Amino acid sequence: MRAAIVCCFWNLQENRHGDLLDELAEAGHDVSLAHCLHQCAGCRRGPALEKDGVWHGEPDKEALRRAIGFDAEPDGNRLPDRRKPD
Repeated sequence: MRAAIVCCFWNLQENRHGDLLDELAEAGHDVSLAHCLHQCAGCRRGPALEKDGVWHGEPDKEALRRAIGFDAEPDGNRLPDRRKPD
C-alpha cells in the first residue's frame, strides 16, 4: 500500500536519513519535504518523519525503518536489502 511520507528539512539535515527517504520513494511511496512538522521536541532526538499523517521519531535510522514498517513494497512484497554494508 502506497504511503504519504513527509520529512522536516531540519530533521533530514541533522540526522542524515536521506537514503531511507530515497528507498521509500523508489518503492513507490509519495515522499516530500516540509519546512517543519511542529514536533520539535521529538524531532531533535533522532530521525523522524510523518507517514500517512502519523508522526514517527526514533533514536536511529534502523529503528525508524522498523517503526514505519518499511519491510514491504506498496504491493506487499518484501523489499530487497539495498543498504550498503557497514
